[in-house]
Amino acid sequence: MITTLGQEIDLKRKIKEVLAFFDLFDYPLTPLEIWHYLDKKFSFKEVLFLLDNMNDVCKEQGLIFLSGRNSIINVRKKRYNYTKRKLKKAKHFSFLFSLCPFVQLILLGNSLGSYNLRDGSDIDFVIISKPRRLWLTRLYCAGLAAILNSRPKKGDKRDKICLSFYISSDSLNLDNLQLKPEDPYFFYWLRSLVVLYNKNKTYERFLQDNKLFFNDKIRFDLKNKEKKNLLVYKFFNILEDLAKNFQLLIMAAELKMAANNSVGVVINNKVLKLYLRDNRQEYLEKYGNKLQQISA
Repeated sequence: MITTLGQEIDLKRKIKEVLAFFDLFDYPLTPLEIWHYLDKKFSFKEVLFLLDNMNDVCKEQGLIFLSGRNSIINVRKKRYNYTKRKLKKAKHFSFLFSLCPFVQLILLGNSLGSYNLRDGSDIDFVIISKPRRLWLTRLYCAGLAAILNSRPKKGDKRDKICLSFYISSDSLNLDNLQLKPEDPYFFYWLRSLVVLYNKNKTYERFLQDNKLFFNDKIRFDLKNKEKKNLLVYKFFNILEDLAKNFQLLIMAAELKMAANNSVGVVINNKVLKLYLRDNRQEYLEKYGNKLQQISA
């Protein structure tokens, strides 16, 4: 249990920081979700005890939120239904993408909080490929979605499949993609990813490489020791280079211009991150303003 006044004040502050961030997205939290986003540095029992004794946050229908924000309860309920519909489509495409032999892990991204997607939003995937197969993986997944007329277009994003983030499984640590000195959006985004497909314990490696394991007993060697046929491997290396050159040739000029000069666009053989609009700086400023309002 909390033993000192300093610990109690620290935990209250951290709880309010979590609530303030999700308030930006009109999302009230359950006590269990609050504990999850605290990175479990406090026990769930401690969090529950303190929530029961905090008079400056609101509790209703099992949800916790900032004062005066009761309306976001209904927002969460509506988005739950939207997300159920989107998740059904996401699982369908996840199965199709998993047929590609190079796909190791498929995650549903940009769902800050559980079942929290807007009705008109697209479905954002994060796809992890085998090493040296990033461009072939993108060619397969993006090509398949295009053939099925499921890529988002201007003015037509509802339930479309967004495929703008690919990572090689030998480069799973994402620290270098964070804003410096702080990136609250990245922190919560990383902890809100939903697993749709997991091969060769790639998700466990992803958690471990991004320091999301907190029990030392489960830190173990998860490296993939797949045997390679050298001739086949070299053949696919040639195909990988061809796939890269072809995709760079047809890639939008705006993306190529922003490549590696923008927090939203990274293009190399380890990471493909293709977001011309990256709102993290905007969220950082809004989050800071929200914390100032709470302090005042």
